[in-house]
Amino acid sequence: MESKMTREKLGVVVAMLEGRGGNKRALRLEEAKLRLLLNNPGFEISQELKFINKGRIADALINFIDRNLIMPALVKLFKG
Repeated sequence: MESKMTREKLGVVVAMLEGRGGNKRALRLEEAKLRLLLNNPGFEISQELKFINKGRIADALINFIDRNLIMPALVKLFKG
C-alpha cells in the first residue's frame, strides 16, 4: 500500500521535473502540497481521510500507524 503511494508521488515529481504531464492543474496542486510538506513536515493524512470517507476506519488507523510510527522506526533501526 505504501509503495504504491510512494511510486505515484515519485511519478508526479518526475513528471514535474521533466516538464511533461497532461494536467497542469494537478501538477501545480501536487507541487503546492510538496512545498507545504517541505515547509511544514507534519502528518499527511489525506489517504486516511479517504479511507474514513469510504467507511474503512480500521484501514485508516492501520495506514496512519504504519506510515507515521512503524516505518520511521524501522528506517531508523536499519539505517543507523
